[in-house]
Amino acid sequence: MNKMVLIGAVVGALLLGGGGAAFYITSMAPSGAQETQVDTRTNIYVEVPPVVANFEYEGSMRYLQVTVNLQTRSTASATLMKDNAPLIQGEILMLLQDLDFETVRTTDGKRALIEMIDTGVRELFQNGPEPLELEQVVLTGFVVQ
Repeated sequence: MNKMVLIGAVVGALLLGGGGAAFYITSMAPSGAQETQVDTRTNIYVEVPPVVANFEYEGSMRYLQVTVNLQTRSTASATLMKDNAPLIQGEILMLLQDLDFETVRTTDGKRALIEMIDTGVRELFQNGPEPLELEQVVLTGFVVQ
């Protein structure tokens, strides 16, 4: 009789362990509901008017003009950005004033500038009633004199 109880306990433990392993494996597999949804809305580009900053570089004044477009797919976000273009321009101007002229002339410097603008614009609207949908900042003009 003790052998039967022992065999039953071993079989029960194996069944529970196998069931737990099967549950774990199936829960790790991606399900149809978790698939990435592709956003099919049309891109909307909001042009921010050019921003000009000046720098002293090697004993002379240099000017930097930057123009960016903000890409979104949300008409509400596009309207919000258009209505607040002066606020966005001011943020970009503040960011430009903190840059090192020599660095911003490099490709890596331009990429860093784009990231800073992206972060700055998101922070401007982070406490709004609806979240800002900003996909990316596109550098469309960069003039140095």
